[in-house]
Amino acid sequence: MANLTGRVIKITGLIYHVKMPDETVLCSVRRSVKKKAEFELSPVVVGDMVKVDVDPYPPSEGELRTGVITEVEPRKTYFSKKKTTLKMEKQQLIAANIDQMIVVASVKNPAFKMRLIDRFMITAMQGGVEQVVVVNKIDLKHDIDLEKVEKIYNSVGIEVIPTSARQRLGMDMLQETLKNKESVFVGQSGAGKSSLLNAIQPGLKLRTGEVSEKTGKGKHVTTVVELFPLDFGGFVVDTPGLRALGLTGLDKRNIDMFYDEIFETSHKCRFSDCRHKDEPDCAVKAAVENGEIYRERYESYIRILAGTE
Repeated sequence: MANLTGRVIKITGLIYHVKMPDETVLCSVRRSVKKKAEFELSPVVVGDMVKVDVDPYPPSEGELRTGVITEVEPRKTYFSKKKTTLKMEKQQLIAANIDQMIVVASVKNPAFKMRLIDRFMITAMQGGVEQVVVVNKIDLKHDIDLEKVEKIYNSVGIEVIPTSARQRLGMDMLQETLKNKESVFVGQSGAGKSSLLNAIQPGLKLRTGEVSEKTGKGKHVTTVVELFPLDFGGFVVDTPGLRALGLTGLDKRNIDMFYDEIFETSHKCRFSDCRHKDEPDCAVKAAVENGEIYRERYESYIRILAGTE
């Protein structure tokens, strides 16, 4: 067999679609790869660069060549989530070697949840991935203060793009952000991730879902993680929507490091181990009261902190 290097672009069950320079090879994973995997639940994920022993014999007409993944190259970045098993909580990787995370939220249907956006922000930072917030469905009547949302995230260097896939609003800005980058689309079920991708890349024909009138929550439509090339340069990964996002690897002693403005201000607190809750002479709480730190960001920090105690 010939040993070649390619990239995982799709996973369906136990079959890994690996893109080579001239063809796509359908692969299984060698047992040794699973045994030495850094993440037990994610020996190989979409976006991984892998070495493959490719079957030298040409496939039958209309079929793809087969092979075996023998090695996973070191990952530069990754996106992960918490996976709860019968015995414990573990970290599960969703995609690897991506430049930026596009967090898609909607102003309505499903409801806008800043706390979920911030959870995605933390997972992106843990994986070394840049973050962008897309607020979709702005054509709907809503009571979200978009200008304030932009100010809050712009204050910490995060771009916010208001969009409407239905009316094609904000598509030029989104396309420019995606151009020549490798991006992963994440967000609540029903927020419009697949609709946005269909709007900026004609021909994808990704399935789109509706929001349940009874629960106000989106229905899962995307079930497979897949990497798609963009005609204007770059790649995107579409992921299944989530209704909640569990976090792993957090320590209550350093959660403020994921909130730049809180971390910088924390150096002025009276106590070096200040958690910015009930401690006296807390510079962070003072900055919130003075309007120097957005209260929404502080409350987000407190909610994440409460989940680790």
